[in-house]
Amino acid sequence: MSQAIEGGPGQPIVVDIAGVESPSLTDREGSRDFQVQVEVSNDSDGPLTVIRISIRPEGSGAFQVQPASQKFNEMIDPGKDHLFPVRVTGRLVRSWRNDESHAITLRCMIELSNGDSYFYSFEGPVRE
Repeated sequence: MSQAIEGGPGQPIVVDIAGVESPSLTDREGSRDFQVQVEVSNDSDGPLTVIRISIRPEGSGAFQVQPASQKFNEMIDPGKDHLFPVRVTGRLVRSWRNDESHAITLRCMIELSNGDSYFYSFEGPVRE
C-alpha cells in the first residue's frame, strides 16, 4: 500500500534544497529556467530508490514557478545522499508589494519505488 507522508524527523529520507542555479537568460515573457538541486538522504536501514521528484509553488506571490516533475531511477544506499537536478521555470508576474516578502515557498514531493511519497516545503529568497 502506498502512502503520502509529510516529511520530517524520523522519516526514512531527509530532503533539502542544496542550491538553485539560473544559468539561462530571461525570455520575452520574463520567464527564466532554474535548476533546483534537491538533496535526498537515506536515513533508513535499507536501500531506497527515488523514481520521481515534483516541485510546485505554494501560495500566489509576485514571483511564480510553474509546476515541474522529473523521473529518476536512482538507488541511494543507507546513510548516503544524492543530488537531483530538477528544472523549473519561474517569472515575476507583477511588482512586489511594499509589505510583501521577496520569497517563494516550494512544495517538493519525492516518490520512492516502494510506493511511498514524501512532501516537504521550502522557503527561499527571490533575487532579481
